[in-house]
Amino acid sequence: MSALFRTLGRPASVAVLIIAFFVLAAAPALAQSGPDTGQPPPPPPGPGELTVQIVLGDTDGSASGLPVALYALGPDGTPGLANGETDASGRAVFAGISNDPAIIYLVGARYAEIPFGERITFAEGATDVLIEINVATPTAEIQGVTVEEVRSRIDWMGDRIIVTEIIRLNSSGDRVIQLPSDNTAGLSIIERSLPLAAKDFNPGPTSIGDELAFDDGRVRFFGPLYPGEQRVEYQFSLPIERGARTLDFPVELREATERVVFVAGTSGIEISGDALTPSRDLSSETGQLLASWARGALRAGQPLNVLLTLPESRLDGTALTIPRADVWLDLDDTRVNANVDLSLNVAPGAPITGTPEAPLMHVVIPDGAELQGVSPESEAMGLVPTPDGGFDVIGPIGAGEHSFSYTYRLASRPDGAELGMRFPREIQTLNVLIADTGLALDSSRLHRRRPFRNGTRNYLHREAYNVTNTEVVDLRLEPLRATGLPRNASISIIGGASLAGAFFIISPLLGARRREEAGDPELDRLREEREAVYVAIADLEHDFETGKLESADYEAMLSQFKDQAIALMRSERERTDKAAPITAAISASPNDSSNEKNDHAGIGDTAESKPASLSALIDTNYTAPTTSTFCPSCGGRIDPKWRFCSHCGGELQPSEA
Repeated sequence: MSALFRTLGRPASVAVLIIAFFVLAAAPALAQSGPDTGQPPPPPPGPGELTVQIVLGDTDGSASGLPVALYALGPDGTPGLANGETDASGRAVFAGISNDPAIIYLVGARYAEIPFGERITFAEGATDVLIEINVATPTAEIQGVTVEEVRSRIDWMGDRIIVTEIIRLNSSGDRVIQLPSDNTAGLSIIERSLPLAAKDFNPGPTSIGDELAFDDGRVRFFGPLYPGEQRVEYQFSLPIERGARTLDFPVELREATERVVFVAGTSGIEISGDALTPSRDLSSETGQLLASWARGALRAGQPLNVLLTLPESRLDGTALTIPRADVWLDLDDTRVNANVDLSLNVAPGAPITGTPEAPLMHVVIPDGAELQGVSPESEAMGLVPTPDGGFDVIGPIGAGEHSFSYTYRLASRPDGAELGMRFPREIQTLNVLIADTGLALDSSRLHRRRPFRNGTRNYLHREAYNVTNTEVVDLRLEPLRATGLPRNASISIIGGASLAGAFFIISPLLGARRREEAGDPELDRLREEREAVYVAIADLEHDFETGKLESADYEAMLSQFKDQAIALMRSERERTDKAAPITAAISASPNDSSNEKNDHAGIGDTAESKPASLSALIDTNYTAPTTSTFCPSCGGRIDPKWRFCSHCGGELQPSEA
């Protein structure tokens, strides 16, 4: 199982963290050139200055020219990385960094190919901090090392179990122990024999950079082992025979062990063995309580035979449905960031499982996208990476409702980005929610819903129903560019374009009705233009609500549309030779053409104004066409009494009749 899908989140020593971020610091050199190498950004800027002083221990070596790395971890989890080198006095300075006390800085230096490091934060109000890193030549003498605990976590994943083991060591000496992995004597700090069927061996997240080897059924650790406590972590898998519910699991170390602990990572697993007794429940990364068993010391080389019993399950993929999927998108100058949340539902009964040949789901990410991670709850459902960049879901998944979340990113171009979204099963309701940074959207499958505000951001909302797992839901995101025209000219152009676009959309529909009614051509033209003004006002309100227009521009354009709507209504009234006055909402006499202020009353006064409601401005004795015969979202012909459009699913305002 790839380490990508397992982040244990357990605390680690500073030394182990230093090893991890030294590996991270070297990663950009191995990356392909391009706009996105995956390198973390620099530490956040500020008035702070951090000075690193290398202190040589029992060595006559030089502290000059040593690589130094500074890793910043913000309170929101945002990383930052900077690299430096010591001068002749063994000092390196990182200036212009944030002095926020909430930011944790890990400082590391590499001496004799061994990482050394410390953790530090700025005191409140301080702008300067000095940190000393003591380095020394490592030793190959194994003295004062004890194995305090061996902890095995068992996760069930379809036709296999995943074992995550942590061996907790304590070194009472004051020097780092490091053995060459190719030493002729075959020495190692610890040695653990694994079951013969063990495979898929991987170092755990806290053992990145360790000299950890797996060969001939043995795990051997060569260092570096720092003074104090340290954890050695790794993972492997064991196959389960089809139909079997039990599995033998032997535990044996070359060294004596003070304590052995087993944790059932999957609910329902039972664990038994010599002197193993139920222990207190442990909390998982997601807060779930996990059953555990423990026993006391094992002598050096003493075997412990353990029996794993899996809960009952069913191979029934039809029990899994996805009623809803939410996709949150955010486009910046270089990439699209996507967060996908699938709402899973499993029918009542035993947990369901799949097999590698027939997984419960296959998650596919868009072409060109890169998977960023999955939620801890999703990891527990048994994930196997696939060559296409996605992953299979093997299970088990218990009955009831579950949230399955993953994230990916896709490189964008200056003119935007295109996504082809696919889903592992039929989605009954798909919501795509796009952070509105000034975007034009286009999709042949998604229809428009009303935008909304979440916190400080506006989101555009698109929706689709009954999306099958064979469909590709297309979506194009295109940034809106400034025209560079004077403000008044821009307002006129935008208003004219909105009106022309609205007229183009509704003209065929109204033209068909005109042919059916065979009315006055001039009156029909006036009605069509007025309908187009109503649609343009709705689009204007949408742009204002989503932050695409400033308040002053919105008011100016709305005033223009009001004037056009009133002028068209008057022309229609005169054309039909009716004396019925405009309604009290306008409060204008039919013969008082000079009272422009009253003519504006009631049109677009609130954000709830809609094109269909504007026809109420006309006296009830006057029969005027309404927009209720077509959908304002897609333009499809509808029944006035429908609540939802049969073409796109958009919500409608049904006729009162």
